[in-house]
Amino acid sequence: MKTTAVRPMKCEFATEGLLWIDKIATGVGIILFNPSKKLAAGMHVLRGSSQGRVTDNPAYYADTALEYVIAEFKKMGADSRISVAIAGGASMLGSGEDDNMGDRLVAEVKGILSRHNLNVKLEGVGGTKLRTMILNIDEGKIKIS
Repeated sequence: MKTTAVRPMKCEFATEGLLWIDKIATGVGIILFNPSKKLAAGMHVLRGSSQGRVTDNPAYYADTALEYVIAEFKKMGADSRISVAIAGGASMLGSGEDDNMGDRLVAEVKGILSRHNLNVKLEGVGGTKLRTMILNIDEGKIKIS
């Protein structure tokens, strides 16, 4: 089975097999899936808002990554039925600034999704562990561990 891996600060599209995002810590993994087209996108973002900064890599910030993916989904003929899953936002250092960094990023990602009328259907956020997200495109099932 074909596996499409998503690395930090990257965005990948897939139409078959598995879409895989692993080693998600304080960053946030985001999967968007359009079941009718079997079209999936995975992003591993490290920051929420670009605050208007121009970047060559839209996958660095959640707002630019989602704008990019939504535009590409429209070009590829996706309809409005999009399933969304997020994971990450963990506190990996156990104290100090890192404690809130993941929580803030998750809140920013949810706000950005909401502005695009996208609702999170599945999430695994917070805590102190690394997470993995796997979408089986053929079955339409997302797993977070």
